[in-house]
Amino acid sequence: MNNQWKQYLQSQGAILTHDEDSIEHFGQPENEQAAVADGNIIIPITKTTFIHVAGDDAKSFLQGQLTNDIGLIDQQRSQLSGYCNPKGRLLALFRITQHPDGYRLHLPQCLLDRTLSRLKMFVLMAKVTLEAAPAEIIRMGVAGDRAQQALRSHFESLPDDENSVCEENDLTVIRLPSVHPRFEIIGDATAVQALWHTLSSSFTPVGSGAWQLLDIDAGQPRVVAETMEMFIPQMLNLDVIDGVNFKKGCYPGQEVVARLHYRGKLKRHMHIVQFDADDCPPPGAPLCATDDPDGQTIGNMVLAHPLSRTTPTTVYRALCVIANEFAIDNGVCLQGDTKTTFKLHDLPYTFPSAGE
Repeated sequence: MNNQWKQYLQSQGAILTHDEDSIEHFGQPENEQAAVADGNIIIPITKTTFIHVAGDDAKSFLQGQLTNDIGLIDQQRSQLSGYCNPKGRLLALFRITQHPDGYRLHLPQCLLDRTLSRLKMFVLMAKVTLEAAPAEIIRMGVAGDRAQQALRSHFESLPDDENSVCEENDLTVIRLPSVHPRFEIIGDATAVQALWHTLSSSFTPVGSGAWQLLDIDAGQPRVVAETMEMFIPQMLNLDVIDGVNFKKGCYPGQEVVARLHYRGKLKRHMHIVQFDADDCPPPGAPLCATDDPDGQTIGNMVLAHPLSRTTPTTVYRALCVIANEFAIDNGVCLQGDTKTTFKLHDLPYTFPSAGE
């Protein structure tokens, strides 16, 4: 976490997480949790970075590596795209933006080194450079019904549609899928800090984890270190949320992904669930049937975040990949723990029904 940004947020009342690399809350956790659901909020987005891809062959290089059609990206539109191993399992999931100096592959910080090293292995003779984001680049999120109106007073143009992008005043603004309007703002610490200072008088500052909760409610998955090579793109609904293109050319794992689309029958999909638990299950945690909690794994956790903190358990909302036959009956729990029976919530987009 950028030191200048960290020190500024602490001066605004931020309480750091145990690893001091994120923000737990701003001193009023219960009020902040209520604001995430009902209010207008600003969020320090942490543990996220990007890989900068530049050069004459940047577009063709990415086209040969990723699941989506890079040709559909421009400086006004971002794109989700997966990076698979030869077996079609996701190594990373990027949101990609295009800029005058190249492309940015936005991803979790925990995947940066491995992903950057792997991509560099395939550059060969291509005219491409790949570099990690500078340390001074930071992010904040703005969400809520007043978000768009508030940001319009700071930007001449603003993304109107989900996944659209604008770049102005040394800041990149991405409008992301969400139940309520949601914007991610990326730039150097000084510029982002100035915007935060202005908005903090009318928006509630909340901890960094709220951004993950907004991703969950929007049905937007992440791949992190614990879930690398665990999921095929369709398991994370990437075919539904425009994260994979079946008409583009080859990329690692393309045969597996395409075969499943055209000839196969996907037996697991990603769902939104809610449950009570003593502790937050980590990404990748195995799931079982409630009538056989120590039996065969029928799915895995993608992301989880607390909705409310009570005693002795906490209510969590999560994204999980679950076998279709068990998702229908909601007969799913954490492995070895029948107390964590899941209740399914509707996804905010059209979802293939079981058996399709």
